[in-house]
Amino acid sequence: MAAIDTIEVRDNLQFQHLNTADIYSVHADGFAGEAVETQGIEINAENIVGLRVIVNNNYGATGSTIMAKVRATGLVGMIPSKAPMKFQNQQLLEWTSVALAAVPPASVELDLSFVRSVMLHLFCAIVGTTAHLGTEFLVQVRNEATENEWTKLFSFIMCAGKTAFKTDVASTAESGQKVISVANPTAGNLNHLMKNLFILDATPENCEIVYVTACGADS
Repeated sequence: MAAIDTIEVRDNLQFQHLNTADIYSVHADGFAGEAVETQGIEINAENIVGLRVIVNNNYGATGSTIMAKVRATGLVGMIPSKAPMKFQNQQLLEWTSVALAAVPPASVELDLSFVRSVMLHLFCAIVGTTAHLGTEFLVQVRNEATENEWTKLFSFIMCAGKTAFKTDVASTAESGQKVISVANPTAGNLNHLMKNLFILDATPENCEIVYVTACGADS
């Protein structure tokens, strides 16, 4: 049982969050009850030279600002004399704010010249309170080695049909702890347990996803 005006999360916080940070949630059960979504996609890269991701937040006529991030992990070793080895945490796009109908940002290109397979990690979080129709993550691959010529590989629509709620962090939450002070967390709809929440930090790279396990009573 969490203490009054607090929530508890599954893993230790990675970063310190001051009382200027905000927590975003959705007032619903099941998968619809999360303001942040993640998606992992395995890609056979043997015939792909390069890959990038475009974040299109103009998918619907209405919606909120979102935060987007793209990472990749993979298996290299296309050279016969080179043993296969894994690479991790290729940061293609750090947490980036994308307003509704803004010019879509693109990730840096991932060079797949000597990569056998890649796991693409997509992250999308709603950081506004307007009903959101969805954000498109467009994955493209090169069809020309030296020019900006791209072919659609696939796309994902993330955070569709959701309305987020914002709750303020009440006092500084230190990195390494699992308890976050929040004024009236139940009234703030943080009582949908075993769900991912998104912490929007003033420093974008310090934003993080947390998994809420307990919600205290309101004061």
